[in-house]
Amino acid sequence: MTITKNNNNGRFYFSFTVNGKKYHRACKGCTSRAQAEEFERKIRKTIIGLSAQKSAKAIIENYKRELTGGTDILLSSAFEIYLSKPARRHPCQLRQEINRRHWEDFVAFMKARYPEVTHLDQVTRTHAEAYIDYLRTNGRFVQDVSCGKGNAGKLYRPQKTCLSTKTINEYHTILKSVFSRLENDAGIVDNPFNFDSMKATTETREIFTDEELVLIAHNLKEDPFCRPLFIIGANTGLSLGDVCSLKWSDIITDTKGCFIHRRRNKTRTLLEIPVMPAVQSLFNELASYRDSLELDKQSPFILPEHEAMYRTNRSGVSYRINKFLTRLGIKTTRETTGSRDASIKDFHSLRHTFAYFAGVNHIPLPIVQGVLGHMSPQMTKYYQAHATREDKLSLLGQLPALLGGDQLRAQLPESTTPQSESLADEDDINHWRSKVAGLIDELSIEELKDIVQRYAK
Repeated sequence: MTITKNNNNGRFYFSFTVNGKKYHRACKGCTSRAQAEEFERKIRKTIIGLSAQKSAKAIIENYKRELTGGTDILLSSAFEIYLSKPARRHPCQLRQEINRRHWEDFVAFMKARYPEVTHLDQVTRTHAEAYIDYLRTNGRFVQDVSCGKGNAGKLYRPQKTCLSTKTINEYHTILKSVFSRLENDAGIVDNPFNFDSMKATTETREIFTDEELVLIAHNLKEDPFCRPLFIIGANTGLSLGDVCSLKWSDIITDTKGCFIHRRRNKTRTLLEIPVMPAVQSLFNELASYRDSLELDKQSPFILPEHEAMYRTNRSGVSYRINKFLTRLGIKTTRETTGSRDASIKDFHSLRHTFAYFAGVNHIPLPIVQGVLGHMSPQMTKYYQAHATREDKLSLLGQLPALLGGDQLRAQLPESTTPQSESLADEDDINHWRSKVAGLIDELSIEELKDIVQRYAK
């Protein structure tokens, strides 16, 4: 080792040899020989360590802190730091809590299985794959779940612990996102969750048939919990979370009519949905009850009981809905080759039903997507911007009230067409419907009135 000083510029230089290779450079920021010697010792120690590595991968792994400038971030505190980071779009509070539970489940897994791993940059792909495999074969690592209303704070262990592929992929996505957003802070060179998610075998939600809608409508009065959910969901296309979290302040009335004006919880897309007569009648009923309460007992939410349950025990709301449908004989699931049955008819089916009936009633696609709050494809966004309030109000007014309105059929049909009927009969019916429509277009107003008076009896 040699330390020299350049008298011209006053800088110190070191010189040493490791494995036959000579190293010579300036000592940065050194103003004394003692500082220069200390600087040289650190550089020599690093180079000796690097020369002992067998591969480039080993160098990166063992010296990633020096290479990236990262700091220690504990697994237990990583999620809070993750939330504090800037993001293009932050999820709603409910989604944040779900993501937090996913992260905490992973932290509990690591603490139990790999107690020596305490910091973010110590997690490897082997750890990540082991956790995802555990979710696939055993379900959540922390099986105890907190009860909702009535048993708040009490823990229980559900009988069904298996997770759907979709749920496992949700875990994978949030874990990958935390490591990605904190990679610079923690000195992470390679995201351990940077591998493909499981291939999901999804089942498409089915719409409710005419007969099922009538069946639901005739039984809603017997279930005061489900009644407001179904009436609002069927006539607005709102998702369950958006219905439960509706506030009175979201209802805007002006000269053009009454509208639900809010952002979707899931995508934060701004929604402006006309309040149809069936929903307006329900709102009037709920408002009358609210006015009868003392001021200190009034809630900002239209459905305070539902909002509280959805916030604290989301599965409890879905359970009540599925129990109601099952009691009516409506099949809600279908067996799959996976670990659990797939849901085919639930509250989300109302959203599909709304879109379907809007389509068959010739409501333009931009209007439907503007109401449902879809954010893609890009062209849809462009058309949504041109869906005016007048368009929504006039066109959605053509829809039949799916639930809760006078336009709903008063009773179940006495007979239904067998499933085995030939498709040719349906084509024949459509043919004659088209012919009749053409004839009607050719009739005068007086002729139409005469036909209605003759056959309307």
